[in-house]
Amino acid sequence: MITLKVGDVIEVDDRDYNYGTGKLIMRVTRIGSRTRTANGEWLDLDGLQLRPDGTQLGPQPRHAAVRVGAVRVRRGPNASR
Repeated sequence: MITLKVGDVIEVDDRDYNYGTGKLIMRVTRIGSRTRTANGEWLDLDGLQLRPDGTQLGPQPRHAAVRVGAVRVRRGPNASR
């Protein structure tokens, strides 16, 4: 099971988060509760949305419920911008 911490940069495909379209890339600013449903385990997160190159998309945090098993923590030079 993945362990997330504030500051991690994550990627989630659009079918694995609510709500949006396209891949979600965000730097986690708040980790909320986990919920188990028939569709798996979900985690409430807030974070700053990022572009694929790691630059910040906007100044306001966004909320997303993500499927825990589908979250990928981004590594490398674009993870910490």
